[in-house]
Amino acid sequence: MRRMAAILVSLATLALIPITAPPALAEQGDLACTGNFQFNFTPPLTSTTTTADAEVRGGLVDCVSPNGNYTRLKSGVRTGFGTVNRPAGLESCSPVMTITEGAVLTWNTGEKSKFAITVNTDPSNGRITISAYFTSGPLAGDTANAFPIVLHTNGDCAVNGLSQLTSDLLEVFWE
Repeated sequence: MRRMAAILVSLATLALIPITAPPALAEQGDLACTGNFQFNFTPPLTSTTTTADAEVRGGLVDCVSPNGNYTRLKSGVRTGFGTVNRPAGLESCSPVMTITEGAVLTWNTGEKSKFAITVNTDPSNGRITISAYFTSGPLAGDTANAFPIVLHTNGDCAVNGLSQLTSDLLEVFWE
């Protein structure tokens, strides 16, 4: 019960920290979608295991293009690989970390966008952000900023370490 309270405090603390993104250089309002993600960590993160491989999977739906430049993009599936790092000594289920990955988003049109994603939920490592810079394909040159509504950890993380960080609902905006 004490560990569950610590997890809830960690998540509540994270929820109170505003997630901000650096100013984008591309045109405002290129695309907006809802979606989800799941990061998988191997090996699971613990108070002493502070680095791991990270894999991301997720989807986007209900995409709209406020400026009309990307109306063909309605949904997509993303996959990616990278690393996760976090400070030593944290509770196993703490979502405080920095993830960097290269990823690919396959759109409903069959087009592919490559991007570099950075998730920083560690305030000692700079601003709290979840952002991706698109390097090729549709939206190349844009920055996507994601705002998760709720974060979940794997249910057995208190015993086995943090192996998953999931958001069932998030909003993503490209500019």
